[in-house]
Amino acid sequence: MKKRPITAAALGAVIAAAALTGCGGAAPGLSAAPLPTASGPVRPPTVARGLPAERDLTAMVLPATGQDSRLAQGLDGFAQLVGHARLQECAERAGVRLPEAPPPAYIGWSDLPDLGFIGRHGLTMSVPALPSASPSVRAAGRVDRAAQQRCETEGRTAAEEFKDLYSPLQSLWWPEVSAVRDDPRAREALRTLPGCLARYGVEVEDEDAFFALVDRTVQGIEDGAEATRADRGLGAAYAACMAPVEAVREPLRTARRTAFEAAHRDELRALERGLLPRIRELEQRHGLTFGHPVP
Repeated sequence: MKKRPITAAALGAVIAAAALTGCGGAAPGLSAAPLPTASGPVRPPTVARGLPAERDLTAMVLPATGQDSRLAQGLDGFAQLVGHARLQECAERAGVRLPEAPPPAYIGWSDLPDLGFIGRHGLTMSVPALPSASPSVRAAGRVDRAAQQRCETEGRTAAEEFKDLYSPLQSLWWPEVSAVRDDPRAREALRTLPGCLARYGVEVEDEDAFFALVDRTVQGIEDGAEATRADRGLGAAYAACMAPVEAVREPLRTARRTAFEAAHRDELRALERGLLPRIRELEQRHGLTFGHPVP
């Protein structure tokens, strides 16, 4: 199950195409065909704060659709927040600076594309899980690598202890999600993607080639505003072209989830009893709030 901003580098195709058109040249995989307009107003994504209802627990642990994946991202993001909180508490006690580390973020899965989010915000966006006003002690304190490593271990352990509540069951679910790609109906639907992308000036053989193409071109992007516009345009193209694919795949995943729920009824009941109360406990202990990204 691939977890990454979808895709990690999808900005460059439009920028490169525009540059090549201006020079009168051409490049394999790129043309100057217009991308669709990204849906919705240009504004940052938001984070919905608060625990989901009990009825949403299955979607949170066993996501089957792109919209479900927002709650699953919230769950993983909360695990990161717990680890970050313990790391910060440890650093404050020890009087050391916070070690350099990526901040907690909500990150999607390529096998569960949230097309509503991608179509509005592009392919590379990951959403910060920390509230913008969160205090930080990163620049305070002394540098003591041994103490910092102890704090890093404490933070990782706290995050893993929380994930141990749901990851054993969820790890059995991810292969079911990935297996949908091999369903003949899903494979047939995905074959339409290259032709659709070609209408927007991106000539690729398949989805992997599309991701590879944008990975090769993103390194040349320097202007942030231009990169954002290109990202949103490519996201809109990807969302438009993947919509009929997901229309086939989502019912297949949902059917698999129904069978999975029946086979793992006892584990799900245990999660219903324990997961949400544990989240509330950790929220109170560390001053956290559960959240999930929304377009």
